Amino acid sequence: MRFRFRLRIPRVVSSTVEAGPARRMRAVLDGSDVVVPNRWNIPPHTVALVGRPAVWFSFDVNTPQFNLGPITIRSKRLVWEQDFGGHLFVAITDADDSRVTIVEAGPSNPNGTGGLVPYAYPEDEIAARGVIDFQPITIAPPHGLNEEFFAQLVRTTQRAYDGDQRYRAVEIPFLRVGRDSNSYAIGVLLCCGIDPREIPKPLKAMRFEWTGYPGAEDPVHRANFGAYLGAPSRLEGDISDVAYHGENGDVRYVVVGGAPNERARLPDGSEVDLDANGRIALAPDEARRRGLPTMHTDVPAQIRMRRRFPRDPSSAGARITLIVDGRSLPLEPGTQYRGTIVGRHDGLGLARLQTSSHEVVLPLIELGIELRDPQRVDRLLRVGTEVTVGLGRDRHPRLVAHGADWLRDRLSQRRFHLPRTRNVAASAAVAVIAALGGAVWFVRRR
Repeated sequence: MRFRFRLRIPRVVSSTVEAGPARRMRAVLDGSDVVVPNRWNIPPHTVALVGRPAVWFSFDVNTPQFNLGPITIRSKRLVWEQDFGGHLFVAITDADDSRVTIVEAGPSNPNGTGGLVPYAYPEDEIAARGVIDFQPITIAPPHGLNEEFFAQLVRTTQRAYDGDQRYRAVEIPFLRVGRDSNSYAIGVLLCCGIDPREIPKPLKAMRFEWTGYPGAEDPVHRANFGAYLGAPSRLEGDISDVAYHGENGDVRYVVVGGAPNERARLPDGSEVDLDANGRIALAPDEARRRGLPTMHTDVPAQIRMRRRFPRDPSSAGARITLIVDGRSLPLEPGTQYRGTIVGRHDGLGLARLQTSSHEVVLPLIELGIELRDPQRVDRLLRVGTEVTVGLGRDRHPRLVAHGADWLRDRLSQRRFHLPRTRNVAASAAVAVIAALGGAVWFVRRR
């Protein structure tokens, strides 16, 4: 999305932020693909991440000429442009690389409010004018999947999106709940088996963004795409497998995890090599031939009760999925689990919490996003730590350490969060009352 504003002080300065043609900006709610000419020269059978400016300022300063007797100060023209924040989208090519399918999102309402929904911007026109932040970054399929299956998985992921996520533009990561178009692009990739560690960073930026790509660290939850985590199962040694399902309970793909670069034996006796992150992903047909997954789980409530493009989208999006006693369940407001971390599997990105009555599997990446502090989640959810994991009734997340870990957690660095609105209002009310009380006391003393 691009905006144009203009401020003019005669003969001195003008300022603009440019926007693309509104006639080609539209929400795409019917599940159709947005296909445009391949202006980026993306090769065949490729999924690529593309970045461009979303908002930028340009100042064109013309100073007047001054004649002071024999001294003349000539007119000067100074032109300065600065990008403020960028927009990410995904581009997909087939065997015919003359055209690409665009996967991106924007606001459901023209004024930038409403839900975060699939969108069609005039990306080919913008690219034709050379407006781009970096050359498209090829997103390699997860280790074990081929290019064709991965590209189709990205397409079907967008088509399954429910739009029950409020839109917020130009968001500083994690300061408040609310996601933007960059959250959508990264959320689609994570929903297709990409490990966040596998998303390359742009090396040669053509344009610099002040705020980078707000929302990219705060992706939309996979449940908004109808996908959910299944129950993991141990195969042998430290090798485990877990299935990721679609909204009908079908297997989207299966991940086998272990130690980095380890060789894993599967139920059919075959062996596979794990990557540097200790994982391999298998397409449903391939997984079935190898006797995977070893466990299936039913569709959780937040997937069964999804709302499609509601008028009042949720500010926090869908609820994440936990595995409680082998069942896929949403982390619901008002629910909390207190126990000790008894196992952790970095290859699968899962931790096992043992409470007094339940065994709970926690997804580290999704929990870090929900709690708005991935580094703290990674630091606390280690074997032997006693913690409480929960979600307040106002969707405010909670992660509380106990025992000796409580003090270490309080002294450790945390990500800054904006305070909740009700806390600000309560503090302001207390301050006003205190100020009035002090004024009354001062007047009476006089």
